Amino acid sequence: METVRFRMFFGWIKTALIGVIILAGAAIIALDAVMLSGVVPAFTTANTAVAATSLAAAALIDIFAAALLFFSGYTLKEDAVCSRMAFFVDRVAYRDIRRISVNAETGEIFAAWCKEGAGPETVTRFNLNAKDAKAMLAELERRCDDVTVDFFTPPEKKKKK
Repeated sequence: METVRFRMFFGWIKTALIGVIILAGAAIIALDAVMLSGVVPAFTTANTAVAATSLAAAALIDIFAAALLFFSGYTLKEDAVCSRMAFFVDRVAYRDIRRISVNAETGEIFAAWCKEGAGPETVTRFNLNAKDAKAMLAELERRCDDVTVDFFTPPEKKKKK
């Protein structure tokens, strides 16, 4: 089987917030670089340790925010589904997946899995846009042929008075 990749979708508001963090980090890096270089006398600082620490912290935040935004997703490999969130990867073998549930209203996919001999089931929610959710469900059904897929309708939320 070929490897199939799906990009993680955080929602537009969270994506915009991560973008703002990246832009703010870039602005802090630029300001700290100007402060350390002494090019603009009004922004020069005698306390270079603080500016250097601020620059390093902003660079780390920018790196992690960009990695979160651009390198998060799901990879369906030959024997397992891999979930990557920036630099962190989780791997679940198809044989460990017990059931797949799909929200009939939103199309969200949930997989209940348990490693052999391990404790209780773990439920994973796949963060995908609607188009990718349909494609991933088809791939999961093909790769987990002995797993049942059920569709559910969530209960209505209670209205507050």
